[in-house]
Amino acid sequence: MTAQKQVLCTLDEADREGVGNKARRLARLHQAAPSLFDVPTGILLFSGFAIEGHGALLEKVLPELGNGPFAVRSCGLEEDGADQSMAGKFHTELEVPVSGLGAAIDKVRQSFGENSCNNSVLIQKMLQPDFAGVLFTRSPENQGLASCEFTAGTAEALVSGKTEPQRADSGRWSANLYPPQSGLQGKMLAHLFLAGMIIEQFMGGPQDVEWAYDSSKRKLTILQCRDITTGVGSPILAEEQVRVAGIALASKTQKPDRPIFHNAAVREIVSSPTPLTRSFIEGLYDPEGSLGLGFGLLGLPHPRLDTPYVSSLFGKLYANIEVERKLFRSGPRLWWAIRRLKKRLRSEPEALMTWLAAKVDALSEHAPEDPLEEHDPVVLVAQVMERIRSFTREVYPTAYAATLLAQLSGEEARGVSSTGRMMRDLSRLHHTGDVEIFLKEWGQRSANDYELAEPRFAESPESAVEYARTFSDLPWHEEPAGQSFIQLKELAKDRAVRRLAPLRKRLMALERALGLEPGAIYYLQIKDLEAIAEDLIPPLGVQQLYRKRKRQEEAWEKIDLGDEITLEQLEWLEAGTPRSGGLSGKMISSKEPFRGIARLVTTIPEFPLSGDEILITRFLEPALVGHFPKSLGCIADMGGALSHAAIVARELSYPVLVLPGASTTILDGDLIEVSADGSITIRRTGTDKLKEPERGRC
Repeated sequence: MTAQKQVLCTLDEADREGVGNKARRLARLHQAAPSLFDVPTGILLFSGFAIEGHGALLEKVLPELGNGPFAVRSCGLEEDGADQSMAGKFHTELEVPVSGLGAAIDKVRQSFGENSCNNSVLIQKMLQPDFAGVLFTRSPENQGLASCEFTAGTAEALVSGKTEPQRADSGRWSANLYPPQSGLQGKMLAHLFLAGMIIEQFMGGPQDVEWAYDSSKRKLTILQCRDITTGVGSPILAEEQVRVAGIALASKTQKPDRPIFHNAAVREIVSSPTPLTRSFIEGLYDPEGSLGLGFGLLGLPHPRLDTPYVSSLFGKLYANIEVERKLFRSGPRLWWAIRRLKKRLRSEPEALMTWLAAKVDALSEHAPEDPLEEHDPVVLVAQVMERIRSFTREVYPTAYAATLLAQLSGEEARGVSSTGRMMRDLSRLHHTGDVEIFLKEWGQRSANDYELAEPRFAESPESAVEYARTFSDLPWHEEPAGQSFIQLKELAKDRAVRRLAPLRKRLMALERALGLEPGAIYYLQIKDLEAIAEDLIPPLGVQQLYRKRKRQEEAWEKIDLGDEITLEQLEWLEAGTPRSGGLSGKMISSKEPFRGIARLVTTIPEFPLSGDEILITRFLEPALVGHFPKSLGCIADMGGALSHAAIVARELSYPVLVLPGASTTILDGDLIEVSADGSITIRRTGTDKLKEPERGRC
């Protein structure tokens, strides 16, 4: 029998078409009957139910809920949807006795307005919990956390924005409680967050859960769950946070406070690399790329790994500590191979040095030139990819093998290395000003050799002159060049980085041929260049891709994870926005600045708005939601980020600031300016003076 022909059903029967999501979702959870939490049964009254004609039918099934009191809730067809929650839009009646059910049902139906004939009413037993609240299994502010706001007793004041709730967070990947909790409350929160993750998995996505908890019975009851519709964080940061966490979770590092990534291995290679350079360096450190080939030149085995050694994380390069251990510090095969190589270094160093010198000599000081097809992007991108392939698979493996031999030999340098010669020549340049002589020898180098976006000295002689100041105190008289593994390592590096100058020429030519603005080519990645070469990205798509990559870089610039990254840091990821001085609150919805005239709201009934006003109120009540589209923003004394009005504000991209004491500090008619970081400026009407906060307030 369909829902339209019935006048009521039990909650167990509610998971079907024509029933609102509130009841359908609770029915699914109730039928799953997990031992970790309870779902109270209920009675769903369809639009055809009338207390006058069907009261006897209700009396027949009501004993299943006990003797009361009851909670009478809305269950709209459009309520708790995937895109809009309609949180707090419809009425709820609590503490309803049996005798008051008819009136309570009518009040809920009246809140549906014109759509009352298509919506249902849900009756459940009223609970008397020790604690109740709202759980977001994925925080609206941070992808790495689950967030909970709760209060003693029922959660009605909390969801209505009329109380300042307690707040707790849990790492979605570590299950750590933030702040750490102990005792019964700590056990309750651990129980709650675990249940939340199970509900999320069962429902197929992050959930907004209303709950209640009986401490004496240690019983968790789920009152409602719905999909989380939106958040306030940056989607770019959220996507990268989840991606990086996936790499971190593949590690065997179990402790959330133990480093998983560090940048010591790559920090000296290049500083602040562009996206193109990062993807280039990743290939050099790939066990299947230059690093693995360099191992192979020396007869050293390397394990096949599913996780990259060096990765770009939030726009910076980091090495995976576990992969580093597997590559360099573990495995009997590698241990024995290194032992044999060290023995050869002691017994026949000249033979190994002669072999290495021949390999380095094969890297000609000047890379072979091919014709530069200035206007043909197809030819240019092919040349670029060929030079990257040649550098990664033929040039840099020799430089890496030379580096390993220099490390294993344990020798001290004899004479002056090629890098030492360049530094001395920079000192000579500073003192003599002879740019031409310097460029003849070192024009293909730069202050940041491996950064493809960095102009070579030949392109920018003034950068050489500026860089030379750094080495002004070095002696610059001639000294004989030495022959050692360290010198050969430096010479191999010098020969390698000189190959990057012609690569850079072709990148700049490709940039012009694609119609990109100067510097845009370095926002692409090598995989993007491969797609262009295979004609998978049209010219317009390249422009769009550049803009996308630029937006990513701008978002990532706000994140500073330091030299080491732990799982805890990833969970607590926060873009550091400097706050201005003075008044400051917390943005719990759209983090966009807003400016307007203060309108103090003391009562919620209909009141006219001119469209340039900011609502100033004590409580962030659901009744305010209807005025959001007609105003520029809202500032409330109190209200949780998980309250009904805050949820709807995020769905509407409507800015809400919580600032304790705002309704007594701000006067009607004040000009209000709120920054994206939550800082606020108040100007009195008719004066240019800023409003100073009262001591002790805000």
